[in-house]
Amino acid sequence: MLVDGFTAFIPFAMIFGGCCSNVISLELIINSGSRHYTILLKLIININLLHTLRQDTKQSNLITFAQFAFVAFISLFFNLRWKKIVPLLYVPIGLQPRKIPLSSYALMVFIFFLVSILNNWALSFNIGLPFHMVFRSSSLISTVVIGSIFFKKQYTMKQVVSLLMVTLGITIATLNSVPESKKQNMSLLEQQESFFNFLIGITMLTVAMFMSSVLGLIQEHTYRLYGKQCHKETIFYSHILALPFFMIFYSELQDNILANNHSIPMDFPLLGISVPSMWIYLLINVVTQYICIQGVFILTGKTSTLTCTLVISIRKFISIIFSVIYFNNPFTSTLWTCTALVLLGTFIYSDPFKKKEPPAKEKAQ
Repeated sequence: MLVDGFTAFIPFAMIFGGCCSNVISLELIINSGSRHYTILLKLIININLLHTLRQDTKQSNLITFAQFAFVAFISLFFNLRWKKIVPLLYVPIGLQPRKIPLSSYALMVFIFFLVSILNNWALSFNIGLPFHMVFRSSSLISTVVIGSIFFKKQYTMKQVVSLLMVTLGITIATLNSVPESKKQNMSLLEQQESFFNFLIGITMLTVAMFMSSVLGLIQEHTYRLYGKQCHKETIFYSHILALPFFMIFYSELQDNILANNHSIPMDFPLLGISVPSMWIYLLINVVTQYICIQGVFILTGKTSTLTCTLVISIRKFISIIFSVIYFNNPFTSTLWTCTALVLLGTFIYSDPFKKKEPPAKEKAQ
């Protein structure tokens, strides 16, 4: 009983700990001109003080590349064939046979790459991280739209009401997050440029949201054909096959790497070394991202879709609170209301109070 309880706790700890820590590390990378003293980093590394940093807000593609490379590297070990040489010593002798053909990965990898790039890239276009999380929580909208148009799915009145709540929350949040240029004493040209950048960011998030729903349907079809046990293989190939696409951003990645090398060093007294702080933040980001993703996969396999949806929604809400409190991100009462509408709409859509049908009674012999 105790072992089962601990096993059930693991995915929850991975999701809440990994994903919330990931948000904090992302803030440290993309925020500018702030002095942060975070409990997370003090627990992970032995430092007395985090220096004031002037962060580069154009790190999005480097973050995405690092996340893809790290996940591909770790998942490689789960896709190798190992040969025992001597007791406790194994050597890799090649990749395990694929269950899904490479041709089936082509569209899936391309969409996954674009969704990841667009979601992170949007942060460079006047999109605050709290609003970014609220907007991405509205994937319910794109799922319903695509399901009704292309798959002729029908929805109940309760689901329609929940969809309207999510739509209303996102609409108000979007309007409320438009840059207030006048308060920043901007010139007319700067106001126009700021607003145009915001529109680009919103467009990126919207396109990514709909593409993500399409990707989910493709993955669902793929798992139906080849079985859900292929998820470890899918994680590896969807990340490793996407890495060549990052050559498009070669010059930008090179500039970001040089900038990170010259970031303020972080001292490790016990080891007697110092490491550029931006690389520490990036490492924490990719590790926590991997923990979070694995937690979601484990939870999906152990619980119902409803439980998984509710846990992820609560996690996003906690991440928003972290972002607002620890990093002083602007978050008005209006945005809190929008967040509540989005989460409540998602909760109602999942219909947690729906009565399960009793199992059919066996016919009398």
